[in-house]
Amino acid sequence: MNGQPDMAAGEGEPQAQLPSGLQNQARLAVFGLFSSWLISVLSCWPIIQDEPAGLTGLLPGLLVAIHMTRYLSGHLADNHRPLEPHRLFASLGAANWISLGRAAAVVLLAGFLPCALLSPQSEGSGTLAWAAGMLYLFISLADLCDGYAARRQNRQTELGKGLDIETDAAGLLIAGLVAVGFKRLPVIYLLVGLAYYLFIFGIRQRQKRGLPVVSLRSRPSSRIIAGCQMGLVGLALMPVFHPVFTFLAAYIFMTPLLLGFLRDWLVVSCRLQTDDDQRAEADRLLSALMVKLPLVFRLIILMVGIKLIFDCTGCDLPPAWLAILVPCFLAAAAGFAGRSAGFVLVLLLGSYQSPLGVTFLAMVLFAAAAALLLSGSGLLSLWSPEERLLYRRGKSAGGKKSEPHDYVA
Repeated sequence: MNGQPDMAAGEGEPQAQLPSGLQNQARLAVFGLFSSWLISVLSCWPIIQDEPAGLTGLLPGLLVAIHMTRYLSGHLADNHRPLEPHRLFASLGAANWISLGRAAAVVLLAGFLPCALLSPQSEGSGTLAWAAGMLYLFISLADLCDGYAARRQNRQTELGKGLDIETDAAGLLIAGLVAVGFKRLPVIYLLVGLAYYLFIFGIRQRQKRGLPVVSLRSRPSSRIIAGCQMGLVGLALMPVFHPVFTFLAAYIFMTPLLLGFLRDWLVVSCRLQTDDDQRAEADRLLSALMVKLPLVFRLIILMVGIKLIFDCTGCDLPPAWLAILVPCFLAAAAGFAGRSAGFVLVLLLGSYQSPLGVTFLAMVLFAAAAALLLSGSGLLSLWSPEERLLYRRGKSAGGKKSEPHDYVA
């Protein structure tokens, strides 16, 4: 093998028939998807057997299994490297199996929806919420493994790329549904999971009508925003964060993502004029603003942080919390690893254990920290190692065609 295609056809020849081994593995994967759904049905049955309305909560999982089955069966011929359509791999490979395993886990995750709808838990340490959160954490972390496996085996295929996109999109939608069911996120946040499918539907409708569709170019910031959505949903499912703060974070995080989808829809539908680099005047204005705006977030964190510390002087603020909060305030204000400082502040302030509670100042500080996590520390930053890490991939892929999966990480 050694990473070479198991089956090849000569250049210019018709595409070879799908290898029987590949088709058999696809059938096994489909069996795994629907087995996951049956497991979720059996697990939920004691709860829903007396509540027929709960049966509707099983439909999303079934739809995910059907959708992934249709995608897999319809794209087996894409099990080849880019630009090598006549050199099919005769097996799915480790990377595709990881993606399909993640898809099966998404189907299992959907099985928590009937439980969330019939016995919502918005606070406390509910076992169901913990299990759902840990499962989505596994799905998110496994997303790092399929790409690594593909690169390791030199089997980066068009099929694998598509499976990864569809699994990410389905996972974000299903996890969002479960989080809304547990009353951990607002209902409007479901737009984040639906936006990808609405975007794809709109493109296909234009293509059917013979209307022009512009290919998007990659925007690294969209992947950062999408990654924040996955992190938000995963943390929101964990019953350790107060719903007031998870709701606030949802509104903050969803705004740039939905605006990004709107901007890109205007581009692909030829309604927004762009230059040769696919940048509109609004893009340039926004870029200039986003260099300076983080400085406002940092000043808010500094001023509110100082006030909170002085207000808590002599009160019951534990020394351990003080020892963590003060360095984070100072690091965020100075732009010293600003995103990281913002992330730590978001975790601390949103926790049920936070001694600052749900106060106006705590909410302002949380909102500024969440915004800083999204935007980066911007102008006059002392040290921003996160920017090099987050944008490295975008710079290496500059100018390449982008797709809506930029929004689903």
